Amino acid sequence: MKLLSENLNKAYLNQENRFNGIIQFCLNHQGNNIDCYFKISNDGVSYHKGIADNANVTVRSSLYDWLDLAAGRLNPVFGVLTKKLKFTGDRSFLSNFTKVCKFEVDIDQFDDPVTEFERKPNKYWKKPQKILVLNASPRGKRGYKYFYLRPFIKGLCGDGVKCEIVHLYKLKINRCTGCWHCWLSGSGGCIFDGKDDFKELQQIYEQADLIIFAFPLYTDGMPSILKDFWERMVSANHPYMIKGIYKTRHPRRRKKQRAAVVFAISGFMEIENFDAVLSHFRQISHNDHLPIVAEILRPAGMYLYNNPLLYRKLNDI
Repeated sequence: MKLLSENLNKAYLNQENRFNGIIQFCLNHQGNNIDCYFKISNDGVSYHKGIADNANVTVRSSLYDWLDLAAGRLNPVFGVLTKKLKFTGDRSFLSNFTKVCKFEVDIDQFDDPVTEFERKPNKYWKKPQKILVLNASPRGKRGYKYFYLRPFIKGLCGDGVKCEIVHLYKLKINRCTGCWHCWLSGSGGCIFDGKDDFKELQQIYEQADLIIFAFPLYTDGMPSILKDFWERMVSANHPYMIKGIYKTRHPRRRKKQRAAVVFAISGFMEIENFDAVLSHFRQISHNDHLPIVAEILRPAGMYLYNNPLLYRKLNDI
């Protein structure tokens, strides 16, 4: 009900016609009573708990029936006839208020269509100027993965290309709590803003042209520090549904052409051990409008590194 009042307030403040009055709600939901009211004035619509002293109109119904009425799914006349809705006081006040506060989301402003680069990134590839390497090894530079990653970075960066390496284990990234503040507030802001390092990392991420996701295989997937990053990245999207390449996804708050490389190592011998994490990453890349332009996989990473009899093979790799 509080969220509903906030949405109504946005629509109400865009109208020239203003009202002064109170709508009282006496709702029931799963055996519990919900008493609250909307106070309406020239300054807007505000939510309050309890019973108002001088309500213009009172609505009595179940919570679901009221939400159906507010959403236009329940005809008020039918609701009264079926006793789903009971009104006392000035019904015209509620009727006039709801007419003024009709609010619809203009989904076109959140349009984020599939680009040709996303469909065929190799065809429309341009040399990246800013590269971000996200090292998701919990051991940082001490991990086997970094041993294999270093020559790749050396060959990739240089010649005017700016390359920044971020070791995720050094950052504090709180885990997403699923509160949906980033979506419900409409701002994309997080309850952890200013309390951890995610916002600063997100800004670096959004400026990059190419993202290298480098990680060792942990229990057939990505390490949890990288998963925590992805879960917080939901704040970079709007909560609406749009068409993607092959399924629905969310539109981005900031649109930029960027691509990704998956760079992973595993202790197991078979390259098939990467199948699960690659499938996961391909889903993420679609939802993040982030085409994968390369998948660099190194099985038997620990075995090659620790076996002195395979030094020549390791050196060639």
